[in-house]
Amino acid sequence: MTSTPDFRDLAAAHGIELDPDPSMLRATGSTAEYFGANARDASGAYWMLRSPRRGDVQANSRQEKRVLDHVRGKLPVVVPDWQVHSDKLIAYRVLPGVPAAEIDPLTGELIWRLPQASVPAVFAESLAEAMVKLHWLDIDAAVAAGIAVMTAEQSRARVRQRMDDCNTLAPVPEKLWGLWQKWIDGDAFWPDFVSLTNGDIYHPRLFVNADYRVVAIENWADAEIGDPASDFTLYFAAAGREAMEDLIARYERAGGQTWARMADQAEMYYWASPIKFAAYAMRTGDVSHLMNVKNMVHRYASMLEDSGYE
Repeated sequence: MTSTPDFRDLAAAHGIELDPDPSMLRATGSTAEYFGANARDASGAYWMLRSPRRGDVQANSRQEKRVLDHVRGKLPVVVPDWQVHSDKLIAYRVLPGVPAAEIDPLTGELIWRLPQASVPAVFAESLAEAMVKLHWLDIDAAVAAGIAVMTAEQSRARVRQRMDDCNTLAPVPEKLWGLWQKWIDGDAFWPDFVSLTNGDIYHPRLFVNADYRVVAIENWADAEIGDPASDFTLYFAAAGREAMEDLIARYERAGGQTWARMADQAEMYYWASPIKFAAYAMRTGDVSHLMNVKNMVHRYASMLEDSGYE
């Protein structure tokens, strides 16, 4: 699907009568995978509406649905309840709270709802508690629910393969490639266990109440059984190393399983971000994405040079 769908007609076809007031249907939250809209129905309830752009997204949504059904009620936060799930429409009631940050559609920068001068401790504490609960969920039960699983060895091997694939698409500058190789070959970085992970613990996906407690987590499209450190990477990208280390410390105090280089592992996933984008580009086969891999590789190589990171 290349053009924005008629969400009013889509909703009606799936049994949701929207408010006839056109101002109560607003396009928002569109991504590379979904067209999105917020809407109020005729009874006054508010909905998030998503329409997949491609067939592979439809397939991936079925995995996300399995994850949501598995984790719902097991975590101290609300997750989406897909009351409609078809190849054309996903619909769920809007989550409680507001996002901790929003992405500026023009600049791509974060617009913060958290007070940045002094982020309330309850934000990190409540997030850490939710992550501990998630990461300790029973692996066998998750597998039985149909959730994708990798062993620790398979997770590491996938990263290595993605590095090679990315380097084939866009030759990686020497310093960045050297950092990747030091990471993939460094046993101390890599855990010998796996957990059920969300894959997108990022401030725009974290909904907070008036006290800044995390009360809901929205996106579960990248959830899998894999390396738990990966759940700290986008938090690092948004809030920095000090905030990430604070979150890991709270996570450990709340009962999370850690290792000496967990923070370094999470940061390395950030420096290797181009490999995930390259894998996405290869999966979609979109020429524009393939062309952007080179730009992303060089952007991260430039940031590495400027960072002084060795």
